[in-house]
Amino acid sequence: MDRKIAVAVVGCGYWGPNLIRNFSALPQCQVRYVCDKDEKRLAHMKQLYPQVETTKEFEKIVGDKDVDAVVIATPVHLHYELAKKSLEAGKHAFVEKPMTQTSEQGNDLVQLAAKKKLILMVGHTFIYSAPVNRIQEIVKSGDIGEIQYISSRRLNLGLFQKDINVAWDLAPHDISIILHLLGKPPVSVNCQGKAHIHKDIEDVTNMSLNFDNGGFATIHSSWLDPNKIREMVG
Repeated sequence: MDRKIAVAVVGCGYWGPNLIRNFSALPQCQVRYVCDKDEKRLAHMKQLYPQVETTKEFEKIVGDKDVDAVVIATPVHLHYELAKKSLEAGKHAFVEKPMTQTSEQGNDLVQLAAKKKLILMVGHTFIYSAPVNRIQEIVKSGDIGEIQYISSRRLNLGLFQKDINVAWDLAPHDISIILHLLGKPPVSVNCQGKAHIHKDIEDVTNMSLNFDNGGFATIHSSWLDPNKIREMVG
C-alpha cells in the first residue's frame, strides 16, 4: 500500500489518547478521525491534533470508504457492537483488551473477521515488548528446561470498572504473556473471586490455568491492593 493507512480512533477517555498519540507517530499511518460522545474530550484532541477530524457519530466513520481501520478504546460493553459494525463495514479492527464481555462475543468477531478476510487485533501490548520476547527466546531454546509453573500478580488500588470485573480488566495481560511464552492454550481454567465495592463485580480474583504437560499458572488480580505490583515468576 503506497498511501498511509487511514485510522479512526473511537474513545478518548483513559487509554484512547495514548493510542491516538502512538498511531499519529507512525509514519505509515494517518489518524483520520477521533470519535467520542464527550465534546470536551473532542475539543482537547482537536487542540493536540488539529489535522484530525473529530466526530460524535460512529456511523460517519464506518461509512467513510477511505477509512482502513477502526481502533476501539471505549468502555468494554461497547467493544462487541462497535467492532462488529466496523468489520461488517469492511474495516480492520484493533480492539483494546478485553476484546469483549463474553467468549461467545469474541468468537463471533473472530469468525466475522475471517469471513471478511479482515484483521482483528486485540491490544495485548506486552507480547510485543523486548523483555517478553527475550524471555520467549530463552524458553524456546530449551536452555532452562520446560516451564512447569508460572505465578503472576497484577495488583492496583483501582481503577474500579463498572462493566467488567478485575479478572477481565487486568488478567488479559498476564494470560496473553503466559500463552505467548508457552505457545499453547491451557486444557482447563478456573477462577474464584469476590466483590467488595460494587455488587456482582469482583474486585479480587485468583485464576488457575492447567496445561497438558502437567504444568500450571496462577494469576492474582486485585483493585484493592495499596501497592501497584506487576510480577511474574516461573
